[in-house]
Amino acid sequence: MKKKSIVAAISALSLIVSMNTGIGSVFAGEQSTVPGTAKQPFVVTDGLFDQAKTESDLGLSKIEGAETVTVFTATDDTDHYCNGVVMTEFKGKLYTQWQSSAKDEDAEDTWVAYSVSDDNGATWSEPKVLVPTIDNGYCSSGGWFVSGDTLVSYINVWYSDTTPRGGFAYYVESTDGEHWSEMKPVLMKDGTPMKGIIEQDPHVLASGRIVNAAHFQPGLFAYPIYTDDPSGTKGWVKAQYTCMEQGEGATTSREMEPSLFVNEDGTIVMTFRDQNSSFVRLAAISTDQGETWSETVSTNMPDCRAKQSAGNLPDGTAYLVGCSVNNKGRWPLTITLSSDGKTFDTAYVLRTHDEFPELKYTGKAKRLGFHYPKSVVIGDYLYISYATSKEYVEYTRIPLDAISLNADKEAPVISGIEDGAEYTDSVTFTVEDANLKSVTVNGEALTAEDGKYTLTVSDGQQVVVAEDEAGNKTVVKVMVKASANNSTEDTTTATDASENTNTNSDSNSNSNSNSNVSTPQTGDTMMRVAAIMAGLLLASGLVIFAAGKKRRA
Repeated sequence: MKKKSIVAAISALSLIVSMNTGIGSVFAGEQSTVPGTAKQPFVVTDGLFDQAKTESDLGLSKIEGAETVTVFTATDDTDHYCNGVVMTEFKGKLYTQWQSSAKDEDAEDTWVAYSVSDDNGATWSEPKVLVPTIDNGYCSSGGWFVSGDTLVSYINVWYSDTTPRGGFAYYVESTDGEHWSEMKPVLMKDGTPMKGIIEQDPHVLASGRIVNAAHFQPGLFAYPIYTDDPSGTKGWVKAQYTCMEQGEGATTSREMEPSLFVNEDGTIVMTFRDQNSSFVRLAAISTDQGETWSETVSTNMPDCRAKQSAGNLPDGTAYLVGCSVNNKGRWPLTITLSSDGKTFDTAYVLRTHDEFPELKYTGKAKRLGFHYPKSVVIGDYLYISYATSKEYVEYTRIPLDAISLNADKEAPVISGIEDGAEYTDSVTFTVEDANLKSVTVNGEALTAEDGKYTLTVSDGQQVVVAEDEAGNKTVVKVMVKASANNSTEDTTTATDASENTNTNSDSNSNSNSNSNVSTPQTGDTMMRVAAIMAGLLLASGLVIFAAGKKRRA
């Protein structure tokens, strides 16, 4: 891919900041079927998933360098149920949270656990209590948000007397990841508590705005939400959005448990689980930073009807994580990629059916599979966390360079000098790279003037290194020597200086006669010789002219 295209892809997220187009102009009238529009938010390449292989790998390959880590395993001495696994990084440590209970899903004894790793995931602490069990209901994991020096953990509280079934968003916070505040309500912009269950993966736009979703009461109706408050705990606004028709008496929306990504145009695409069991993802778009949204439509992305995850890699690549099958089986776990967020044409399998053991313990809603994946970019990896058969807290870590479709893999281009060449006196060269980071010579920074870099005479080899932001490097080694003329003149000047020293020494010994007489320099001598030669030539010419004139006479 050319650099120009790479820059366009990488800047997709920043486009949101400057968008002023009203959403009405996008969604009015006849809708386009072009990917990236309200009618067709995105498409998946036909045949990408082989649905005849749902029990194995869907015909997909695995990612080289991906690795899976187990944080917690249910045993006879621990809780037997876990789900809602979410990860983050804070002050150099990895954090994983999940909801935990003795046996059953959403039981009254459910509490929110977390575990910490201070060695990049090599080892994990025993589960700690983030929020304990409560009276009159239970708490579930709501995900993480890092706001500067503070780690925020969202907590969803489900009170037993809330009818129809619904909940409230709360949070706890910490500056050290160990000592936590009391639970406080997440606040809407008008200062009232959020009467809804907040989703587990808030996304920060280039403008700083945070976009997420929540399932609002009465019941559980999914709506996009946004806030411009950097704390992530207040200022939330329920976006302008209309849920899909569910019929009279419905207590939940058809669209549930959303996530989102941004396409190359800066359009936000929110994807949903379809409770009507179409086994494809639903999607809606926003072109005004999440304030207003299109109608929700079906896509051709297969989905097992479960919580899923989406997002963007640092290079702009859009991704979808989930179980891409046309049935309720929560396997295999896959990641699907798009360079522009409009056409998803690359996919890999992360975990397959033969990778999880049989259930060890029974319980409500316990079944085999990779449940409720969530994702986050930390350093050079994409971390995808999930509950395996709701008995194992696990994550799969993927190197970004293995899945970044827009990654800059082209090294800077150096023109004007060639590796191993020798140059005289000085040489200029140029460097071309849309994401140039630095140019150095023998480790020292080199600055361009009018777009050109200059190397001058130096003893020994000069090593020029041009590096871009992605770490790609071009190295050219050259020699720059003084020209022969410069060397001769230098030698002559040195000799003359020596002669002058001797002459001046002699003059000092006879200062009375020579104190006001300057010794001729090499340049003066040459000028005098040239004048004499010119005179001789002129004289010769006059003689010849006179002789010729005499003959003619």
